[in-house]
Amino acid sequence: MLATLKRWSGLDRAALLHAAGLAGSAWLAFAIAASLHIQNAYWAAMPVFVVAQASRGLLIERAFYRLVGTGLGAALGFAIVRLGQPVAELALLAVVVAIGAGLTHILRGVHSYGTFMVGMTAAVVVFPSVLAPQHATEIAVARVECTFIGVVVVTLVMGLITPGSRRDAFYRRARKLAAEAVSFAATAIEGQAGRPSADDERAALAEIADVDALAVMVSAGSVEGYRRLRHVNALVSGAIEIMAAGRGAGARVRRGETLPAGLAERLHAVAAVLRGPPGGTAVLSLGPELSAGPPEVVRIAAALDQILAAGRALFAEPGAADATSFGPKARYLAPYRDWILARDTGLAAGSATFAAGLIGWWTAFPAAELTALGICIFSMVLGSMPAPQKIAPLLFGGVVAGVLAAILYRLAVQPTVPSVPAVVLSVLPFIVAGALLRASPRTAIPAMDFNMCFLLASQAGLPGTAAVGTVLIDSLALVVAAGLASGGHLLMPRQSEIHAAAAAGSIRSDIAAMIARFAPSARAGWNPHASLRMLRLLLHLRRAGDLGAAAPQGLLAALNLGHAVMDLQMLARDETRTPAMRSRAESALTTLAGFSDDPSGIADRLEPLATTADDPALARATGAAADALRAGATLFRFGTDR
Repeated sequence: MLATLKRWSGLDRAALLHAAGLAGSAWLAFAIAASLHIQNAYWAAMPVFVVAQASRGLLIERAFYRLVGTGLGAALGFAIVRLGQPVAELALLAVVVAIGAGLTHILRGVHSYGTFMVGMTAAVVVFPSVLAPQHATEIAVARVECTFIGVVVVTLVMGLITPGSRRDAFYRRARKLAAEAVSFAATAIEGQAGRPSADDERAALAEIADVDALAVMVSAGSVEGYRRLRHVNALVSGAIEIMAAGRGAGARVRRGETLPAGLAERLHAVAAVLRGPPGGTAVLSLGPELSAGPPEVVRIAAALDQILAAGRALFAEPGAADATSFGPKARYLAPYRDWILARDTGLAAGSATFAAGLIGWWTAFPAAELTALGICIFSMVLGSMPAPQKIAPLLFGGVVAGVLAAILYRLAVQPTVPSVPAVVLSVLPFIVAGALLRASPRTAIPAMDFNMCFLLASQAGLPGTAAVGTVLIDSLALVVAAGLASGGHLLMPRQSEIHAAAAAGSIRSDIAAMIARFAPSARAGWNPHASLRMLRLLLHLRRAGDLGAAAPQGLLAALNLGHAVMDLQMLARDETRTPAMRSRAESALTTLAGFSDDPSGIADRLEPLATTADDPALARATGAAADALRAGATLFRFGTDR
């Protein structure tokens, strides 16, 4: 029986150790707050289940942002309540919540947790002032104090048993990813029919997206990790670029053009070395005899140099990777800047917070504060999720289970514990059960809400004399809040497809702007910029699930079309070429202006120029544009009918 339960729950030795740390941290934090006679001492145990993480660096950084976010949110909350006008206070709170929730889709990784805590803590301060003004300031201060106690305790306790981040293993994975990207380019150049396929491309890009998403998590809590983060970014950008350039070079082979002899073989050899242990990459390169030729080959050589340089830096000695800079700060903190998703999340969370607070203030409902706070928090939590429709049922189930456990505690246990030591001991079985559920892979997601709602609804540490009706009303308030937030997200249309279409539209807009005007610095910034756009699109496509025939193919074609457009712009402005050649380049750009309306048709219109142009550079640029349009036809059309 125990063996079966262990297999089902996934509670191996490491998970049990993690559960023991969670339970010990939560119980100790509650015991400290209760012993100090802080109001709402149960708030001290709540941060434990959120701050605790799989790696020590992530734990430390999450604790830091919890403290910073709590402090800033408390300051904003106390500033708001000084207004003395309930409606105005609720309106300003809604703005703070909206900004905090929206920034979870702008800032990268754990940094967004700080903004989340700003909004949540402001609500913790403002709602009691508006909806339960008796001792509101004391309650708000006590809750903030409890948060600091919980964060300090979980950081100290869990920091002792939480393993460090396996950055070296992650860097080896990134190196292997680079090897596969180089091999992809080599296979594309060889021109074998159907290789690499669209599925191969999507799988390779998916792996690149996973590495990119994990990079900031693996680097968390480590200055050395953050110094190397920019090299992971460079490796990701180089991997995407070499794959795209390989696709473009393969298209030239299919046109009958000749590439430098031995190029594919040399790339396969480099990929083989990259799959091996780190070291020796300093001597790898295509060599000058293989780096010359069409623009795609030049791009391959540049991307390979970028990959190899980044790979060497990742495994450099501490302090040598990048001792002076973390790279461009905007890209480091907010690489994707998904403003559309941020806007939607902010509006939803802010309006829900304002509406819940306003209704609670107007009706003077006894449990209005708990209901409004629940709606605010659950709206922010679900809004910050990549796929809220999948999480909403789990969240609601966890809330219901936690509330039921709290009802049991308040009615059967709380009245029998007259002293602080007895209160501290009385919650231990519930905390242990919650920790085990949180540590199990099968129940980890709903267990988060189970623990939060048990602690909120149990009101452990308060006098156990509440009437049954009061207990049920308080408990029902959280269930109603969770039901409204979860139901609202379930009834909303699936946003992933909409956001994927918007991401594809951003790529089209970038290319359209390049067609319309020439920016001299565009080529230098196009690769990393387009790579980020592509990763964001891929992220939304994966969240959307199986789109079937509607799923866009040929994502790499966007990079190649951008390079072709820049080549045409340079030819159109090259004073050394004849007016006729420059006019033809301008004509090609004019034709490309409508590329998203009919990509295949535009490619057909460009084809005669690609095959008859006297200028080889013009023929190559128009041919590359035509090939990219055909390869990415579904991408360039994706979402245009919305």
